[in-house]
Amino acid sequence: MASVSNEKDGSFKPHVNGDGYGAKVNGYTNGDHDPFQHRPKPQQNVLLLHGPGQKYSLHKTGQVPELRSEREILIKVVAIGLNPVDWKGPDYNFGIPSLPWVNGRDFAGIVIKTDRSVTRVKAGDVVFGPCTDYRDVRKAAYQEYLITTDFNVARLPKSLSVNTGAALGVAFVSAFLALGISLGFDFSTVEQGPSGPNLREIIKVVDRDTVPEDVRDETFYAIKDDERPQARDWFAIWGASSNTGLFAIQLAKLIGLRVIAVADAVRHGARLSDLGVDVLVDRHDPSRATEIIRSVTKGRLRFGLDTVGKETAAYLQESLQRSTEGKVSHLVGLTGLPKKKLPGVKYHSIPIKIFHSVESVGETAMDWLEKLLVENTLVLPEIALADGGLEGINEALDKLRSGTVSGKRIVVPIESDKPEEVNPNGAKAPPNEAKNAVNNLAYADKLNEDPSRIKFAYWVPNVSGGLVISKIEQRTKWDLDSNAGYAQTAERWGFEYALTQIRFMAGYGAEYQHESVSFSQALLHHTEKLIVMAALLPGPWIPAVAAKQIASIDVYSKGRVAVNVVSGWFKQEFTSIGQWWLDHGERYRRSREFIACLKGIWTNDQFTFKGDFYQFHDYPLRPKPLSRPGRPHPEIFQGGNSIDARENAAAGSDYYFMNGNTLEGFQTQIKDVKERAKNHGREGQVKFAVNAFVIARETEEEAIRVLQEIQGKANKEAVEAFGDEVKNAGASTSNKTGMWADSKFDDLVQYNDGFKTKLIGTPEQIADRILLIKSLGVDILLVAFLHYADDIQQFGEQILSRVRKLEAEGRGKDEEFEIRLTGDVYRARLKKDEA
Repeated sequence: MASVSNEKDGSFKPHVNGDGYGAKVNGYTNGDHDPFQHRPKPQQNVLLLHGPGQKYSLHKTGQVPELRSEREILIKVVAIGLNPVDWKGPDYNFGIPSLPWVNGRDFAGIVIKTDRSVTRVKAGDVVFGPCTDYRDVRKAAYQEYLITTDFNVARLPKSLSVNTGAALGVAFVSAFLALGISLGFDFSTVEQGPSGPNLREIIKVVDRDTVPEDVRDETFYAIKDDERPQARDWFAIWGASSNTGLFAIQLAKLIGLRVIAVADAVRHGARLSDLGVDVLVDRHDPSRATEIIRSVTKGRLRFGLDTVGKETAAYLQESLQRSTEGKVSHLVGLTGLPKKKLPGVKYHSIPIKIFHSVESVGETAMDWLEKLLVENTLVLPEIALADGGLEGINEALDKLRSGTVSGKRIVVPIESDKPEEVNPNGAKAPPNEAKNAVNNLAYADKLNEDPSRIKFAYWVPNVSGGLVISKIEQRTKWDLDSNAGYAQTAERWGFEYALTQIRFMAGYGAEYQHESVSFSQALLHHTEKLIVMAALLPGPWIPAVAAKQIASIDVYSKGRVAVNVVSGWFKQEFTSIGQWWLDHGERYRRSREFIACLKGIWTNDQFTFKGDFYQFHDYPLRPKPLSRPGRPHPEIFQGGNSIDARENAAAGSDYYFMNGNTLEGFQTQIKDVKERAKNHGREGQVKFAVNAFVIARETEEEAIRVLQEIQGKANKEAVEAFGDEVKNAGASTSNKTGMWADSKFDDLVQYNDGFKTKLIGTPEQIADRILLIKSLGVDILLVAFLHYADDIQQFGEQILSRVRKLEAEGRGKDEEFEIRLTGDVYRARLKKDEA
């Protein structure tokens, strides 16, 4: 078996011996007969580059790197941030010391091992940082485990996600060194926020021999003390919308400089203005931009940073003051400097190597960054999540090449495919990022302050097979550890409800099923505020047992359980456990009695009921569930499209669940249920919830391609079997109005018509469509995803927060306005289906 190992010179070389780990084991060289048994050393997945211009390839037999010095630490990589150098290096054949090679500059992950007993970084901490020591492949990001030093990482505050952390390291350190070392910014003068270091003073006491020779001049002699910037000096950044540019703007503003930002004003102007830039200059006419800068600064600009390349750096140098007698100007080129140098200007390249070679510089940078993040001093880069883990990096880098992602950092979450990962120390690794990274719900509390908001719920994947009946990869697991992580992530990003599924046996690919009530109870123990809806199936459950179960759970979860009463459509699920199979109308009539009994048991001291299905005689339930204003008992959800389902909702349910539908379909259902509720004396007492499947991508075209892939890889046999079973639901009603009555094959691939809700597109488009749904009278949106490991957080970061912002601006209340804005999306699809 081929494997790879790390040699002392840092190169990455393949081996073909039995374990591939070095010369001697217990005194026997590889190849000699060894009489002793040895456990194989832990291995990992590694992404290797085999040659210039080639794609990276995944190797599954890589060695987990080992610690070599006291300050080194071992990291389990959870997320990787992508940088342009990761594709430019292979394409243009630079920065690759030998082959095969491992690349990757930005990571976030969990500290697995450290050899130091006293340090600010400890095993179990969630950290992030840049891989600046690129000649040591142990320290590269494109692998499951990497080595770094405790002074080169920052601990991630609980308020931030691991994916966000993966986007910060290189950008912050580049801005920090460019400004603090090359341009001499004094961060100790910060007043509005935590004070930082004076790097020029720190460098004065550094041993010259610890600094790599090729960056010594820049490190020690970059700028004279009397040339360093003062408050109110001008500072220009060309390429200000880059992530390094965004950090540079904020660091400059912290010490009181006036900042000129050159960028695409149309695409990034609003964001840059929010950061406080003093002058925004559009980049599209470089000569004009140079004139504007010289005019605004009256020719006295002395400090510039270019993040784009040699050509733009040449334009920026034209904007600088060029004095042959007074103080010289200073220009830093992040990716290149002008070929033609001008008198009166000193040129700088960032001495990035001192971050890892000078401990005091690295530790000072990361310590200050931790403080800035804890105090929410910085606005952080927007991120775009990419699918596929290590194997998806090639495709994600293609997006960087093509420039299709602008103003955002692409982050690739890395998810182990092993149910219980064991780390190299032998301890069980934490199952997910949420359990270790965050436990702060202040953000969600603030997000959900508005009582008129639309609320968000998600389908709990407590059955195997994911949420689409397709052979496409779904990074969605059904075990408790994974689901606990999904639940914690969801409540942190603003979700308020979760719905567990009810299944007694396999159907449409759901080979394994955790029971809904017990699974809901487990999730409640792992969360703090999330309300979990437990699904109940009349027939297998009798109301007395269900009422007592839910009442007890409600008491010790402090009122965080609800129920979803499912009338049933899967005939074999009933008959295989000895339950009577009733026709459609009778199943709903039984559910109506079931709901009436639950409410009666929970709210009456002694409950008596004489129905066709259930009878009670002075039944006293103790303890009863918690009773609060507006919530006398656990909320009761119930779904279905049929007239029977609507009548049940009108008569007794708190929420009526609807499958995906057309605009006109939603309007008809909501109006009908409201009128029926009024007839039952319950006007205004029934709320509405809608099911949806979310596919959010950078472009609508990309999202549609994902949908087409899901449907194109549909498990044909399972979908058809599901289609046959659901004839027991909508199609069996006399007026054919029930669930799935008009669903086609492509609709049934998502088994609650989730595609029909059309939350498939960009985050902006999806937010608009959610506000349309809200304006129709929907109170809760129930969503499902392809990759729960990534998509719950993406939805919270990019969509839910956007909806809240638009709600605060008054959106989602005017039905006519929202229909004019977004309704054609629904109507257009309807006409296409009918054609």
